[in-house]
Amino acid sequence: MRRILGYRIFLWALFAALLVLPVKFVMHHFGLEFIAQTSLHNSVISSVIFVLGFVLSATIADYKESERIPAEFAANIEDMYNDAKQTHVAYPKFDLERFRLSLIDVLKTFREGTRVNRKGARREIAELQECFADMERAGVPPNFVTKLKTQETQLMRNMFRVNYIQKIQFIPSAFRLIKTISIMAVGLLLCTDIDPFYGGLFIVGAITFIFVYMIILIHHIATPFHSEGKSKDDVSLFLLRETRLYLESEIQSK
Repeated sequence: MRRILGYRIFLWALFAALLVLPVKFVMHHFGLEFIAQTSLHNSVISSVIFVLGFVLSATIADYKESERIPAEFAANIEDMYNDAKQTHVAYPKFDLERFRLSLIDVLKTFREGTRVNRKGARREIAELQECFADMERAGVPPNFVTKLKTQETQLMRNMFRVNYIQKIQFIPSAFRLIKTISIMAVGLLLCTDIDPFYGGLFIVGAITFIFVYMIILIHHIATPFHSEGKSKDDVSLFLLRETRLYLESEIQSK
């Protein structure tokens, strides 16, 4: 079932194409195709594909940025821990265990913070400030604490950026436009008398499949973080899991 869900975009597009075919057949059978085929049809279809491609390329820019964020987030977390670990050697009064557990909590709440529990994820990051205060009480030099605070700010910036990409749709009017022109283009093909018929029937199905697939794909990558296993196009968080396992192994070996 999970493998089938991974192809849901393909299946939805295929379902839409198969739904259009009998409609086209019935319209042809009853002589409802009142538009003659002309060279303008090629221009219309090309224009729709161009607009779809433009919106897709613009949306992919945010998607590619979202793919970089987990790597930056994991690198910051691991670097913060390694710095704190070295600091603990010189200043043993600093509670390294508490800091390590706090970092693990931040990693655990990252996915929730991208979808349903944004305040909770931000709170976990903000609570690192308590660990920094503990460092200062333990006598850690201010420049070391300042470096960690700067990295914490970067974590918060990454989380804010993810929240923005997840919530804000790229040019909402463009999304409405691609839906409208795609429906109009498919409607035009349905009402066009294409000769030969069966070849035209296949073309109508293929074009419908492409339009629906691209529209669903654009909507999907516009929100790059989904529940785990929802789609093969979801941004992977395996680096965060590996970093969390690394920190947890450090706890077990302590």
